[in-house]
Amino acid sequence: MTSVIAHSDAVLARIISTVSSTLDLDEVLRAVVRLLSDASGVHACFVYLVEGDHLVLRAAGNPYEGLIGKVSLERGSGLAWWAAERNEPAFIPDNLLADPRVAYVPELDEERFQSLLSVPIAARDGTVIGVISAHTEAPHLFTQPEVDFVVTSASLVAAAIENARLYDETRARVGELEAITELAEVIAGARTLDELLSDVVDRSRGLLRSTACHLYLLASGSEELELQASAPAALDSTTRTTLGLAELGPELARGGKTSRVAVPLIAGDELLGLLVAEQSTAVELARAVASQIAVGVKKIQLIESLTEKNLIKDFFEALAEGRDRGIVEGRALRLGCDLDRPHVVLAAEPADDPLERALLGLFPGSLFDRREDSLRGLLRLTAGGYERAAIETVRRVHAGCAGPLSIGLSSACEGSASFVEGFEEARQALFGTTVLKREASVVAFEELGAYKYLLRIAADGGVRDATIEAVTRIAEYDRDRGAFLLPTLEEFLKRHGSIGATADALYIHANTLRQRLRRIGDLSGIDLRRDDWLMIEIAVKLVQLRIALAPG
Repeated sequence: MTSVIAHSDAVLARIISTVSSTLDLDEVLRAVVRLLSDASGVHACFVYLVEGDHLVLRAAGNPYEGLIGKVSLERGSGLAWWAAERNEPAFIPDNLLADPRVAYVPELDEERFQSLLSVPIAARDGTVIGVISAHTEAPHLFTQPEVDFVVTSASLVAAAIENARLYDETRARVGELEAITELAEVIAGARTLDELLSDVVDRSRGLLRSTACHLYLLASGSEELELQASAPAALDSTTRTTLGLAELGPELARGGKTSRVAVPLIAGDELLGLLVAEQSTAVELARAVASQIAVGVKKIQLIESLTEKNLIKDFFEALAEGRDRGIVEGRALRLGCDLDRPHVVLAAEPADDPLERALLGLFPGSLFDRREDSLRGLLRLTAGGYERAAIETVRRVHAGCAGPLSIGLSSACEGSASFVEGFEEARQALFGTTVLKREASVVAFEELGAYKYLLRIAADGGVRDATIEAVTRIAEYDRDRGAFLLPTLEEFLKRHGSIGATADALYIHANTLRQRLRRIGDLSGIDLRRDDWLMIEIAVKLVQLRIALAPG
């Protein structure tokens, strides 16, 4: 290699010129191999780059160009790996195949060569990114100046590799940003989930350089992700159509020669679905793509939800008011609601998300109209129409709900005309929870008994009666003074006029009860010794119902 030493400055200058003039890594490596081969006494020059656990041949002189990309050395195999792992030059001056550090590669005709020099290519941070190997056919003891020359060449190659990789990464990043921008435009223009999903999985597959891309969405009211779109559309036997939330693993999974990226679709704090890319390792890019998709999915879901909510609201209003049958049945068909099947109308206060989700799961095909402080629903019964079983199911759900919640249920309704009464029955049953139970509960219309009639009178109003007016004065006194005269009167009538039993039930002294009864008589003019107690009791219940039905 004496010629190299003689012209080392000129050769290095040419290498520097080549490195400075292009960012094409393959071109730089070819030039380095050619210059080292032409300007030295070596008979073969190879450049290997570290790719995972292999050193892969990326540049070679004639006649070995055809082996570029085809020859690789596993970690720990050969003198090249020996030099790379120690980050120091290594050479064999003679009889190289006898050295245990050498791994014989028949494609490289290594039996021709006697000596071998391997110099690591180290990046700026000291990480070895490749190796230059130089062979001679005759035995050769490499001198320190010769080794230093190849080391210097290797440092120039390292800079070229880093610059080229940085350029490639920048160019790839720009391409990715452009692709993500195009994806965002596609997502913004999509009007339906079907239109959105089929397009984004195809684009995501190319962007993530995956063999297949799948998109799952979280099923409403469940903990399962359902496959919605795939690219290519044909599924292989390993593709799952459903995934449980408990089955989700790490974002990047590797096994043997396979890799898989699985990134959740999250909008705000809400999990919407999962993006899966087979044979890809681009986790960060997949996160960016998944974020864009999540925003698009959420937007369309909100639009569809608002559209459906408005449609359901209009449908409920038309059904409750008994509007034109054709309009009602047309909207029912659009919502997938068969009004000829038995349903129970539900009225609940306040509106409750867990209640709605639970009932949707237990009564498939049901519809709900949520308002600010109330919830209405049509609970679809089974083919047999077991109304009592439905009521008990609602009670079980109610028992598991947190906070006070009152629910009224109608009798079973079949046919669009019957729902006018159904909505009114559910409303009255809801009011009945206040009167009958005095606490948040579930009441069916048929359980109201005589209150079915009293509720209609109280709701309709227009009945003028001296006893009702007298009891109203007692209720107004209680409201203004914070007194308990009306409950006292109700309990006295319930106990059939027994002073002792009434006082015990109210936890007051008998004399206190007598004082309250006298005050009731003075305020209302009611004479409990002469007036009809049945009429007084009906008046008490009607006034209580009117209080319950009053706004606010």
